Amino acid sequence: MKKKIAALCVVICMLAVAAIGGTLAYFTDNETATNVFTMGKVDIELTETEWVAPDAVYPGIAYEKNPVVKNVGDDSAWIRVDVTLSDAAAFVTAAGKYQITDLSVIFDEHDETKWTRAEIVQDAEKDTLTYSYYYNDLLEAGESTDAIFTQVKIPGQFNNADMNAIGENFTITIQAHAMQTADDYDTVQEAFAAYIFEAK
Repeated sequence: MKKKIAALCVVICMLAVAAIGGTLAYFTDNETATNVFTMGKVDIELTETEWVAPDAVYPGIAYEKNPVVKNVGDDSAWIRVDVTLSDAAAFVTAAGKYQITDLSVIFDEHDETKWTRAEIVQDAEKDTLTYSYYYNDLLEAGESTDAIFTQVKIPGQFNNADMNAIGENFTITIQAHAMQTADDYDTVQEAFAAYIFEAK
């Protein structure tokens, strides 16, 4: 009796394997879907056609400087510009003596209708002060922004002691960033809020 049960089990198992094998063969198929994603090209140039480095800088004297960003890529882009002052501690101390609370006055003739301030960051370790600005309009391929400002001018109240504290190698560094447009963002602020700068 035990042998018959064992034999029956073997037969049932063999039938099950055959049934499964047949089912697998019957329902097997292979398909491939390939999606092509065309990457956008974001490329910008930063120029200053009016800038001529002076031999010496004097308080109260305006020097022509007109940073402009051009979109030389294939796609429209949102633009942000960071303007960084060196020797920030000395600058802030000198400005405070004359109740100057906003050192962006150095960037003379700034066009607020075209550029909106994003933030101000003072880095004590690097001794820098950075003013960041958004370009309000979408910059189409081949187009250029308006100049973020047209002159730079050290406050006229600064005296020799103030200038000596700032030092002989004071710099203004301008860095432009571009971000490809996307349907998810309606404004430059929204676009850059979701962006991590490579420079940072």
